[in-house]
Amino acid sequence: MTVTPGQASRFLAQATFGPTPSQIDAVVRDGYAAWLDAQLAMPPSQTHFDWLLQQRKNTEAFKGNGINAPLESTLWRKFISAEDQVRTRVAFALSEIFVVGVQSITASWPLFGAAGFMDLLAEHALGNYQDLLTAVTRNLSMGCMLTYRGNRKEDPKTGRHPDENYAREVMQLFSIGLLELAPDGTVRKVDGAPVETYTNADVQGLAKVFTGWDINGPETDVEFHRRPMALNNALHSMAEKRFLGAVIPPGTDGHLSLKRAMDVICAHPNVGPFIGMQLIQRLVTSNPSPAYVGRVSAVFNDDGQGRRGNLKAVVRAILLDPDARNPDLGDPGWGKVREPILRFSGWARAFGATSTNGAWAMPDTTDNTIRLAQSPMRSATVFNFFRPRYTPPVTELARRHLVAPELQITDETSIAGYLNFLAIYADRGWEDLQTTYAPEVALAHDPQALVARVVLLLAGDAFSAQTAGAIANAVATLPASRPRDRVRAAILLVAATPEYLVQK
Repeated sequence: MTVTPGQASRFLAQATFGPTPSQIDAVVRDGYAAWLDAQLAMPPSQTHFDWLLQQRKNTEAFKGNGINAPLESTLWRKFISAEDQVRTRVAFALSEIFVVGVQSITASWPLFGAAGFMDLLAEHALGNYQDLLTAVTRNLSMGCMLTYRGNRKEDPKTGRHPDENYAREVMQLFSIGLLELAPDGTVRKVDGAPVETYTNADVQGLAKVFTGWDINGPETDVEFHRRPMALNNALHSMAEKRFLGAVIPPGTDGHLSLKRAMDVICAHPNVGPFIGMQLIQRLVTSNPSPAYVGRVSAVFNDDGQGRRGNLKAVVRAILLDPDARNPDLGDPGWGKVREPILRFSGWARAFGATSTNGAWAMPDTTDNTIRLAQSPMRSATVFNFFRPRYTPPVTELARRHLVAPELQITDETSIAGYLNFLAIYADRGWEDLQTTYAPEVALAHDPQALVARVVLLLAGDAFSAQTAGAIANAVATLPASRPRDRVRAAILLVAATPEYLVQK
């Protein structure tokens, strides 16, 4: 199958943090499957944790919370420059399902905790789902985020019950969701009513599993953030544990209880469609067809070699699915709003922005008035920056029963803030993140060619000739003697269009 540059660019927008000229050429040359298979075979690139150590951020000066600027640096470093782009992109998608916010990490050096958690997601992003969920469950940063670090067993004398936070969210957010699903992701109904996946009694029973887990070793250096939490059996509930139709007998120790709980949760028929749907939403489209979800769910259940939960196979199925590669680009229900982080990384990768001194200095980009309205690993809650089923009220989307998760943080203020922030970088860079725009400057004498290049790199083949022509006409009004002004104008005008802001 012949792949055009525009199609390659659109594929890379789904699979990576944004197309680059060289990667577009590679996909055109090799085809989707061969390029993707080469990516899926890559080992993880340098970890965030190791980079922070290399930058000597493990000192007393960075021990407290609120001193997390180096975290932004390493996260953006990999988003923009990592060779293993698919793994890095999927790890980011997983970070919006298994959510940890750095500000919630109640241990020393929280920036290392957050960095280590993203490394954990990268390590397992193309591995086995049950291994991923188990690693997330035993991670100290998640233990802090969902308050089960140091969780104590029940005490009938005082009326104390185990903390139920993680037990609830591991089911609601990380595995099976609230409602029973068919394999194609549609809600299963009995007598016209949805069927809930679990009850409060299930939460109470499962909460006993997550007792006794706490920090592994002293907080004398940052290495405790790399280690899974350790079990204190004296604090672990040895009572019977009933949940999701399973029973863990009384007297079962904490390690075996956790293994049994992971077995039960990961075998639930909802996991394939629930996780598959969200990965499709994060990578490709907000409203996938039931058939698309069903095909991905089937691969989750069996990768063709009898293995369940093979995330590498799931990612491959998502990105190579016929719906992803050959959609109706004119369908207003197809695609997804580009979340702000991906808009900015798309600019940086398209135009070769890089760190001039290796520090990758980037600010917290949470502010919606002057920055991006989103900063990696800074979600205020475990429910992410936006909910997967969010629909803006009183809109055409709501009337058509469509969702648009990213619109939960997208409005007039945040769009203006994003464009102002991008304008600063497009104009002069920020601290050490710079680009020369050399290939674009070389085309500035020809506004149509310049805009065509910008459109290819940012929007691929999902951009109308009419809009491109209008932008080229506007760029042509700027003096040819100021080529960088023409380049910046072309980039900002393309980046402001709905045709770019909605990834097709």
